[in-house]
Amino acid sequence: MSKRGWYWPWLLATGLLGIVAVNVTMLFVANSDANGSVVEPDYYRKAVQWESTMTHRAASDLLRWSATVSLSATDTVNGATSRAATLRVTLADSAGAGVAGAVVRAVLIHNADAGRPLEVALREDGAGRYGAELPVAHGGLWEVRVNADRGAERFAVIAHTDLVVTPAAR
Repeated sequence: MSKRGWYWPWLLATGLLGIVAVNVTMLFVANSDANGSVVEPDYYRKAVQWESTMTHRAASDLLRWSATVSLSATDTVNGATSRAATLRVTLADSAGAGVAGAVVRAVLIHNADAGRPLEVALREDGAGRYGAELPVAHGGLWEVRVNADRGAERFAVIAHTDLVVTPAAR
């Protein structure tokens, strides 16, 4: 005598095991991605110091400086082709004159690779122009956080720029 519906418990168990297997796979994939859990560095300290951050931002705004940020791709050949980019920052004061003599640093964050920000010190190229060469893995949209210090003056700006990378010639 065979029981009708004997397979239902097995179907339910198989379905539940399938769901568990899919969830374990998704957990593994999410945890193996460097950008899977990217958070702002020192976000707790920044949150605690929010008022001083706003004070610095207001002082930066009072300077009425402006920054023009550009990122352009360059391919260099040293036996092998490596991808690089040139970061250019032009600082101007409220009258439009170049801001010379500043110590300029930048942090570059790619939107799709936020787990690996690039930090760079820029060299002064004269007349308020600053630049640096840096290695890049890919093109696309970049967030550029620029900080410039000149004596007691502190300027900070966040800019977004698109880096167009063409395939290297072979």
